[in-house]
Parts: sequence; structure tokens; C-alpha cells
Amino acid sequence: MSKSNDFIQYFLSHRSVTNELAAKIGTEDVNYQPTPTSMPARKLVNHMLKSFYQFTAAAAQQEPKQLFEQEEDASLTELAETYTSETKKLIESMSDEDFSVIVDLTEMLGVKLPAEKVLNLAMDHEIHHKGNLFVYVREMGNTELPMFVKQG
Repeated sequence: MSKSNDFIQYFLSHRSVTNELAAKIGTEDVNYQPTPTSMPARKLVNHMLKSFYQFTAAAAQQEPKQLFEQEEDASLTELAETYTSETKKLIESMSDEDFSVIVDLTEMLGVKLPAEKVLNLAMDHEIHHKGNLFVYVREMGNTELPMFVKQG
């Protein structure tokens, strides 16, 4: 199996849960914050989706496209579906050799990393914030929550 196919399976095992959690946030809860210094729920979900997409575009040596004219007009489900689809396309575009290409993230993070490490950094970032998202949706009163990762 190619590196891109392997990574897509890993990505989707987590992203499907992120998307499921985002779908549980009703329009009445998009501004919910567990603490005054927390990001509002909508901003957190958007940050997760957009950050992963941008890291993946960098790893794939492509410029990220503007996917929405007005992101605030899109539902969280629409954002999740679109960003997931576009991120998957970027990963699919990568050859095994592309995973070894050095990506210059000095302006953003002060480092240069192989594309594979950039993708792993994006995944670590998403997993971190997915934990936050579990807290948000639980505090919104949701009791039927998915496992932290989908297998198969």
C-alpha cells in the first residue's frame, strides 16, 4: 500500500470522529465556550479543519485554496465534509517520494520538516483539539459519543 493510502486511512480514522462530533453541535451551541478563554465551538471546529488542510497543502507542496467565500455562512457539517474531502485529495496527490520532501515551515513554526512529519504534526494537532471537542459536546448535553477513533 502506498504511503498516501496508509496516511488517508489514519487520517479518516480520526477525522470521521471529528466530523461526527462537529455534527452534534447545533446552531444554538456554535458560540459555546467551556471557559471564558476557550475558543467558541465553531471557531474550534473551523481551526481544526482549516489547520489540517493548510498543513497538508504545505506537505503536498501546493497552495491551499480558499474553499468558502464566507466560512461563517456554512454549517459545521458542510465545513467538515468539504475540508475533509479537499484534504484527502491533497494526500492522494502525494507520491511515496513526496513524503520525504523537506517542507519549509520556518515562518509559521521556525522549522523545516519532511512532509511526512508535517502530516504527523497536523494529525497530532487534530487529536489534541478533538479531545477539546469531546469536552465541548459532552458539556452541551450530548451523551451518545463516538469512540476516539473509528476502526475499519
